[in-house]
Amino acid sequence: MRKSSVFFISLVLIGGLYFTNAGFVSADFLNQTVIFNINSDYDYLGRSQVSATLRKISDKAYWYIGDDYWNNLSESERNFFLQRIDELAQEFDSRIYPIETNFWGTEPNPGIDNDPRTTILITRLVDFAGGYFESTHLYRKSHAPDSNEREMFFLNSNAILNERTKIFSAHEFQHLIAFYQKDVLKGASEEVWLNEARAEYAPRLLGYDDIFEISNIRRRIIAFQQSPSEPLGEWKNQQSDYGSITLFTYYLADTYGDRILLDTLRSSKTGIESINEFLSLNGFKENFSDVFSNWTITNILNDSAVDSKFAYKSVHLANFRISSTQSFSISGSQSLVSISSSVKDWQPVWYEFNTPINSGTGLNLKIEFSSDFGTKFRVPYIAYKINGQKEIGFVPISGSTSSPQVSGSNGTLFLKNFGSDFYKVVLIPANHSKVSGFTDNDPTALFSLRVQSTAEFQEITPTPTPEPSPAFSIQDLLKQIALLQEQLNKLKEKAQPFPLTRNLFAGSRGDDVKWLQDFLVKQGVYQEAKTTGYFGSLTRAAAIRFQQKYGIFPQIGYVGVKTRAKIAELAQ
Repeated sequence: MRKSSVFFISLVLIGGLYFTNAGFVSADFLNQTVIFNINSDYDYLGRSQVSATLRKISDKAYWYIGDDYWNNLSESERNFFLQRIDELAQEFDSRIYPIETNFWGTEPNPGIDNDPRTTILITRLVDFAGGYFESTHLYRKSHAPDSNEREMFFLNSNAILNERTKIFSAHEFQHLIAFYQKDVLKGASEEVWLNEARAEYAPRLLGYDDIFEISNIRRRIIAFQQSPSEPLGEWKNQQSDYGSITLFTYYLADTYGDRILLDTLRSSKTGIESINEFLSLNGFKENFSDVFSNWTITNILNDSAVDSKFAYKSVHLANFRISSTQSFSISGSQSLVSISSSVKDWQPVWYEFNTPINSGTGLNLKIEFSSDFGTKFRVPYIAYKINGQKEIGFVPISGSTSSPQVSGSNGTLFLKNFGSDFYKVVLIPANHSKVSGFTDNDPTALFSLRVQSTAEFQEITPTPTPEPSPAFSIQDLLKQIALLQEQLNKLKEKAQPFPLTRNLFAGSRGDDVKWLQDFLVKQGVYQEAKTTGYFGSLTRAAAIRFQQKYGIFPQIGYVGVKTRAKIAELAQ
């Protein structure tokens, strides 16, 4: 890769990324050809490298086009393709770059290549991918051998011919900004689902959702309607994941303001914890569990007349509703429906139970719920009354109406006058246990529902608060404190200092490397089990598997601050 350059003053290393302090000037030149490393999972031929030539230089970006794609175009097709690149470059320079950096903050600039322009590689990708971003390319090759050592993202050449290219550009550029703002400046590795939520909001920020027929939200609505019961945290990079996260992000931003997306990006906290921090600091009474439950109610109710928190604000979602996952008809005394199922964390399901209007004089609906021990289910319900009103509430788990979220327990709810007062109820059980460390294959939790029409009725009252135990005397408390302090001192004497006090990467040597190798063997990610004290390719591969196992990004085998922190947590 040729680059023209002049003398630089200094470079600063942050977590394997170099950022210039001043002076160095570097620039690509028109018609320059470069061999780029590319993710073989996204390349349509499964290649790990492509040759590309710089076909346009705009104020904010270099526009490279894959040579194999370019060479297969006719002269007229090339002219048309360059015209579309000109239009996209104008849009990127005049709108995408200034609007996104003004809202989210800047990308690393001039960054690792000491060049203020972003590199955009347009090449043939697999059909499902409009583009992608990888943080690997922001690192030196000494830390990430596959790095292109550029601030860059990739676009599918096939997408250049339709209106969605600017949507993909806004999405991928937001990822570039977010990595710098969160991972580099805050030293925090964001949960994938929230990282994608911000990138999905970028097209809306730029007004690309205003024209519904060609909007991003239109595609996401279709995806969500086809598969609404996707776990919010688990991420498999499928269309259904994007459907759920985009609808949730619309609800989140419209209910609490789009500052929630920005402030959580600027926070050193991640995922659910960062959202709870925002809600608390800004005086909202809800926590993330409340927000999620309200969103699951909104998806089937969407009625601001009931409460504004149960409605979408976007004009595109004004009439949006989903159908229940399953629907059951209950009529007559002792009619019973039993359901046993499982869900992943933050995966809602909607069960509808209905009866003919004016069919149930003297009958009530009894709802019994139970779940695995250690789970934290919430079960919102919507009761539809014959007079048109709706009642919103929760099944009181463990008999507590004031605390609908209790670890793995039972709950019973009676709804009066089923058939004569209300004719339908929708139950929305969801497990709220896991709050971080989501993967692409999270565990499931079992639950069961029993719903029946019955003449029985019982007012459910909160579980009585147990009588307090007799108070300890001050002398007893002092003795207990002294005993605990003695035990703590003994533990401190036995404790060994954590050996990973520096970042480790390919080429590192020492006892700490050997300790790391032993640790990776115990974690089951270092099958070769060669504890040599030298950080070679086998150790790097094992470190990558460890990072993939615990969702640590970037997954390049560089044992930096975030990876060492997770190792320290597990080593305890």
